[in-house]
Amino acid sequence: MTFEEILAQVREQLQREGRIAYRILKRRFDLSDDDLEDLKADLIDAKRVAVDEEGKVLVWVGASPVSGSTFQVSGSQSPAPSTQDARPQTLDARRDAGERRQLTVMF
Repeated sequence: MTFEEILAQVREQLQREGRIAYRILKRRFDLSDDDLEDLKADLIDAKRVAVDEEGKVLVWVGASPVSGSTFQVSGSQSPAPSTQDARPQTLDARRDAGERRQLTVMF
């Protein structure tokens, strides 16, 4: 089995289970320490779909590229618009910054 095939299988399993101990990955896929480090480098640093937990567990965060170097974690959703404001809401931070206004209230 090639490293790319192992990487694809680990990614699928991690996505399905959510978290996998490094020791289990080494045993299940017969990985050397260097192979495990390469796998971690790709999933954690390059793809940003997983995070390391205390050096023992690989945890799926399910990122999907949005633009450039930013990523969005799956499962995070924008809050639903209130019933008073039925306009469609966007996640564009530049638009939100332009709409903020200072309000002074006197009692």
